[in-house]
Amino acid sequence: RDSTDLVAKLRAFHNKALQNPKLSHLKWAGLDLENGEVRDNKEAGILEPAMSKVKAIKFATEAAITILRIDDLIKLEKVEQGRGDDQCGA
Repeated sequence: RDSTDLVAKLRAFHNKALQNPKLSHLKWAGLDLENGEVRDNKEAGILEPAMSKVKAIKFATEAAITILRIDDLIKLEKVEQGRGDDQCGA
């Protein structure tokens, strides 16, 4: 199957789970890439822990803060030019 079709089907399952409380079990839908189909990941025993997402957000935040601190440390001194230093001879 085409990967675009699979992702569209998965999104449709998730949308149905949000729209209809009776279909809330569809929120566990995930992709079985070996067989090329959408399956119930909870039944398959595949759960993505939130801890990995939390750690990724923390590391990204720390990286952004570090970049901002480096940006604050880099300061260019303004070069002052005297008024009589022009090369036109005026």
